[in-house]
Amino acid sequence: MTIRFVCLANSVKEGGRCLAGIELNKNNEPLIGKNGPKWIRPICKTQHGKIYTHWVTHIKLLDIVEIESTGFPGKPSYQSENIFFKDEDLKVVGRFDRNELSNLCDNRYYIFGNWGKALSTDEIVFLDYSLVLIHVSQFQVTERINPDDPGKKKIRLQFSYHETNYDFPVTDPVFLQLYGSNPAILEIISSLYLCVSIGINFNGWYYKLVAGIVTVPS
Repeated sequence: MTIRFVCLANSVKEGGRCLAGIELNKNNEPLIGKNGPKWIRPICKTQHGKIYTHWVTHIKLLDIVEIESTGFPGKPSYQSENIFFKDEDLKVVGRFDRNELSNLCDNRYYIFGNWGKALSTDEIVFLDYSLVLIHVSQFQVTERINPDDPGKKKIRLQFSYHETNYDFPVTDPVFLQLYGSNPAILEIISSLYLCVSIGINFNGWYYKLVAGIVTVPS
């Protein structure tokens, strides 16, 4: 079956990529489920479902993509958006209007049910989704030394959402490259649309990540 979606994340994941977006109909209108827009995360039968980087380097945020679905993972999980697809068959068929992104945003008060950086193994069992799109106008990028690689800084995004302050790592490679080459770029950006995701289990915790960033110029 052919599935069409707007790409809202093409992020770095364990030596590959994590692609995700919101499903669209043939008129490029979002499909709406019981909890809002219907998210999709194409995955491969690889470790942690990563997609090979060379399959998706041509895909940009807001591209409209079509895949041929081949099934779903058998075991239910918080990553309910996961779907298998025909290898290498990712077609860009158009572009989504950035001005329509506000219609795709999540309206829940907290990001994944709490105001912290992660969810515990006890908390994750009550969650049945792992992707949201939010809009923020108060934000700043911070840099931290990576203890595993002191020559490479960790980039994080601090932002305010529903009167709560958050601080998540950024895994959007295009934004990381853009900021790395010109940190002053933030001065001409008025707001951000963020695709926030939950990562895999790491030492008993499931960390929240900024997987995709769409900038809105001033």
